[in-house]
Formats: sequence, structure tokens, C-alpha cells
Amino acid sequence: MQSLVADEPDLGAPLVAGLPYLRAEARYAVRDEMARTLDDVLSRRTRARLLARDASADAAASVAELIAPDLGWSEAERDAQVAAYRASIAAERAELA
Repeated sequence: MQSLVADEPDLGAPLVAGLPYLRAEARYAVRDEMARTLDDVLSRRTRARLLARDASADAAASVAELIAPDLGWSEAERDAQVAAYRASIAAERAELA
């Protein structure tokens, strides 16, 4: 992780506001842990969804933009990943209401 931040200092910034995860962790999850979806990165690789559901939804577009190049996503795929993640959060929120 440190080498990613050394190469790209902006990867040392928080992935989701208020949580300890760094942007480098999303990049690592995709490159080295075979994460293939936005939900995988935010729900399983970092647990951001569990710890800060609404903040992770707010960060979804930024995280998708970060990982899209490594995954070969088009703009349409990136937008679809964000929409799917946010829809899942909305459904979860509705179930708990």
C-alpha cells in the first residue's frame, strides 16, 4: 500500500469520508485481490458500506472513477456501477425504515 501512495500521493487520501480506508486500498483491491465491482470494493474489501452506508453511497462515484481504468470500464459501465450500488443502498435503507 505504501508504494502505491509513494507513487501517487493522492491515493493516501480517504476513500470514504470519516473512515480509515485510503484510496490506495481500492486500487489494491482491484489490482491484487481480484475485486471486480464497486460493491465488492466498498462492501467486502473495505467494509465501508457496513461502517458508513450513506457516506459510502456519497463516495461511490469517486471510487468508481478511481477503479474504472484498472477494470477497463467505459463511462457507461462506471455510471451503471454507481447506480447499482446506490440503488442497493436505497433498497437496504427502505427495508430498515
